[in-house]
Amino acid sequence: MDPDIVLIAITDIDTSKALEKVLTAKKYTVLITKPDQKIINLISDKKPSILVLDTNIKDNSSGVDLAVKIKNTFDLPIVLLSDSFEEKIFEQTRLINPTAFFSKPFNVNNVIRAIELGIANHRLHKEIENFKNKYKLIIKAANAGVYEIDPVTSEVEADELLAEVYGYTKSEVKELGWKNLMPIEDFNNRKELLSDLLLGKISSYRIEHRVIKKDGTIAWAVSTGFVSTDSYGKKKIIGTLTDISERKEAEEKLKKYSDELKQRNAAKDKFFSIISHDLRNPFNSLLGFSDLLANNIEDLTQQEIKESAQSINRTANHLFYLLTNLLEWSRLQTGNFVIEKTDFSLNLIINHILDIYSISISEKKLNIIKETECEINLFADIHMVESAVRNIISNAIKYSNIGGTVKIGCRIADDRAEIFIKDNGVGITIEDQARLFKIDKQFSTEGTNYEKGTGFGLLLTKELVEKNDGTVYLNSQIGKGTTVIIAFPLKSDFA
Repeated sequence: MDPDIVLIAITDIDTSKALEKVLTAKKYTVLITKPDQKIINLISDKKPSILVLDTNIKDNSSGVDLAVKIKNTFDLPIVLLSDSFEEKIFEQTRLINPTAFFSKPFNVNNVIRAIELGIANHRLHKEIENFKNKYKLIIKAANAGVYEIDPVTSEVEADELLAEVYGYTKSEVKELGWKNLMPIEDFNNRKELLSDLLLGKISSYRIEHRVIKKDGTIAWAVSTGFVSTDSYGKKKIIGTLTDISERKEAEEKLKKYSDELKQRNAAKDKFFSIISHDLRNPFNSLLGFSDLLANNIEDLTQQEIKESAQSINRTANHLFYLLTNLLEWSRLQTGNFVIEKTDFSLNLIINHILDIYSISISEKKLNIIKETECEINLFADIHMVESAVRNIISNAIKYSNIGGTVKIGCRIADDRAEIFIKDNGVGITIEDQARLFKIDKQFSTEGTNYEKGTGFGLLLTKELVEKNDGTVYLNSQIGKGTTVIIAFPLKSDFA
């Protein structure tokens, strides 16, 4: 099989070379050209598997317009790259449904992954279409197993083709009957159809169901049937059964790839949202207060200088916290996060986190109560666990009222170590709780002391916890506060 051809047409030479280096190492054939109208002829001649195209073209035309023209002419997946994230360009790209859209700075690994997924997804679509065409020809030629059912005795007479497909002999099919040839729920669904058929409520049926093969594995089949009455008035059900296991497997693969692409697109949108809003706004605040100090410090009172410095400090801490979460999350998405499990005490990380937030706790006059000492040892990645717990404690502090109480403790339940953090703060509505851990749902609110939030910390917490085989639970009531429980499995004696 010839290697896939990746056609790269972008203005950024460094990115072109970086992509070419990685793709060549992965045994792809790489063609590099300028992003202009001549690319149409090159696509027609070389027939690439995917196109990486720049939205910025030097001949004063739009890369998006060129992409639309290519999409209308060729059945070709396209990855778009742009010098900047402009909402107008991003909205235009939706019309061509690109495999992926990236803006500077480009992460080569993410672009490579999008290329590979785009090629695989496109090939899978073609395979499914080819299979559907092949399937229609098979049905047209009546190349399907045939069976007869006696509605009185429920005996099944099957032809050799039907029996052989699933590993049985004709006599074995007759002896077992349909009840023993499929899972009980599938049998019951089919039984209802047969009953309606015999009562004359329907003239025929078609149903997809599972079949238990002789070797115990499960296959998928489509079954059709109708009632036939002989000259003596005896009824029998005649039907065909065709194996569709390959189609079901292909559909499952397609769904998996589709879900992964949707997840990546949702993550990309969230990432752009944070960069364009949650990072930019704090920098505006930093620049404003720092300009005030730099240009007017002689005219400011000590109190005004102190307040400006405190604002700069709060904003810088918020930015540091957000950037830390972004970096950890991006490493998780690109697979660069290596899990290194060790034995450690939960007390150690909780005390360390409380030390980090001691100033915030003092400023809000919070009462921190350790309901139980966390003298429990975990076997997990200490950095990932600490980051997850830090995000939850940070939220408890952020959304607690001045003078409020935050309770922290640990316990062992059902061979799992549980860390619980309770606050008596503002609480979360039931509707918003359903959006908390979903990348495609935007949710963030200000803290009780106007602390900024992105909703990103909980997404990261969920991923970090699940990477260590843990789970996150949340219970909250408006005006009464929130309880979050993080649970991890205890170390097995055989681990």
